[in-house]
Amino acid sequence: MKKFIGILFLAIIIGLPAFIYFSPIFERVPPKISFSKTDFWNLRDKLEINIKDNSGIKFYKVVLINDGKAKILDKKEFSPIEEKKDLKIDVKLPEFYPIKGKTITIKVQTIDNSKWNYFVGNEANKEITLTIDTTAPNTEVINNNYAMRRGGSGIAIVKVEDENLEKSYIQITERDNPQNFKIFKLTPFYKKGYFISLLAWPYSYKTFSADLVAIDKAGNISKSHIPIRWLRVKYPKAKIKITDKFIKQVAIPLLQKMGMNIPNDPVEIFKKINEEIRKISEEKLYKVTNVILDKEINNFYIKAFRPMKGYAKKADFGEMRTYYYKGEKISKAVHKGLDIASYKQAKVYASNKGKVIYEGFNGIYGNTFAMYHKLGLVSTYSHCSGFNVANNTEVSRGSLIARTGATGAVFGDHLHFGIYVQGIPVQPLEWMDSHWIKDNITRVIIKAKRIINR
Repeated sequence: MKKFIGILFLAIIIGLPAFIYFSPIFERVPPKISFSKTDFWNLRDKLEINIKDNSGIKFYKVVLINDGKAKILDKKEFSPIEEKKDLKIDVKLPEFYPIKGKTITIKVQTIDNSKWNYFVGNEANKEITLTIDTTAPNTEVINNNYAMRRGGSGIAIVKVEDENLEKSYIQITERDNPQNFKIFKLTPFYKKGYFISLLAWPYSYKTFSADLVAIDKAGNISKSHIPIRWLRVKYPKAKIKITDKFIKQVAIPLLQKMGMNIPNDPVEIFKKINEEIRKISEEKLYKVTNVILDKEINNFYIKAFRPMKGYAKKADFGEMRTYYYKGEKISKAVHKGLDIASYKQAKVYASNKGKVIYEGFNGIYGNTFAMYHKLGLVSTYSHCSGFNVANNTEVSRGSLIARTGATGAVFGDHLHFGIYVQGIPVQPLEWMDSHWIKDNITRVIIKAKRIINR
């Protein structure tokens, strides 16, 4: 009997510590505390505290410290059966509570339901110091071009000031479908606090609105509308017949070059290049041309683009094309450049100096290269038979840069000339018109500088 009692006593001595050590009710991990904001707060947006613990939260307290004074904002205790394992606390200051200075400190204390620490539980404490900023950034539109057409370009010079500025940009929105919008990056311009950006009215947007947006680190937002009038424009339509010769000599070789499966049906072959490969090619062009390489800019001077001598226009930008095969409508596409041609393998020249940012084969566009001309303006040259420039090289105005060709999905030798503003294809004819450039770009910049210098 004594032996049995001894063994039992020994088992208790050994087993009890083991039970305490391994039992979930004696877990030793303190609660985890996190804050939705850790640096700035505007006192309006939600400030949320998240407390997590596997054994459940027994108690928490939230204290505000400002100007050396402490104020309990929230305090609560829970029974074990409530099992509050994941708790979200919305921090709210008392109405009209006077905040002194620019900072406040939020302290959080919490204890869990564990029996560890002599049945008291695990305790966690965390505090953050927030900079209080309730003032929205100062925004002002200095100057902009008077009007834009769908698919066209523009420019805006703006002023943005805030000591805690997080970001600022110009947002172009399809007014009747606000879920469709494009963000245009701003480039520092001329003097501190001033910015410039070329703009584009995307062809796919039937309506248009432009706004300067500035957001500071506390989440304060300012918006200033940019007053640009609409110019109505009608783009041409074209009906294009697809022949078996085109399918055999152009479409199938293109699919083979792209390493794609070739359908048995001629209609499906064409749809694959006109829809699937077109999408891939245009997405690549967007990535290539959606760039800003300037850290800052004092001026922007551009001459009218004249990529070829003695050319004839073959197809317009914005042309809505409907394709037919044996009299049946099979596919559609919007032409996003200007097709020009003269003779086979005609010389292509650089109208403006720039940097080559892409060179290679790009699906339906064939051999293509792109040049950057500052402020997010990029010119592209497609279907080329050969290049005279290499990627990442600087090109001077007047240089021979390429020769026209029939690479990609084409009906004959020509140049597909494109202009992009931060990745958005725009009407090249505007940038080929010296009067348009003078009225809508150059004079806008000159006037903006005069306003800034006042």
